Amino acid sequence: MKAVLILATSFVFISMLMNAARRRGKLDERANRAVGGLANSMRWFVWGLLFFVGVVCVAMAWQTLQAPR
Repeated sequence: MKAVLILATSFVFISMLMNAARRRGKLDERANRAVGGLANSMRWFVWGLLFFVGVVCVAMAWQTLQAPR
C-alpha cells in the first residue's frame, strides 16, 4: 500500500511540475503536446488507482461485516 501511495503522490507532483512548465511557455509546440498527453495519462492512472483502492476498501469492509460471529 505504501508503494501505491508513493507512486500516486509522485505522479501528481510530476504532473504539477509539467503543467507549470507548460503554463510558463518554456516548451515548444511538440514538447507542449507531449507533456499535455503525458499529464493526461498520468491523471487517468491516478484516478484509476484511487478507484481501485476504493473498491478494495469496500470489499474489505463488506467481508468484515459478513464475517461469521
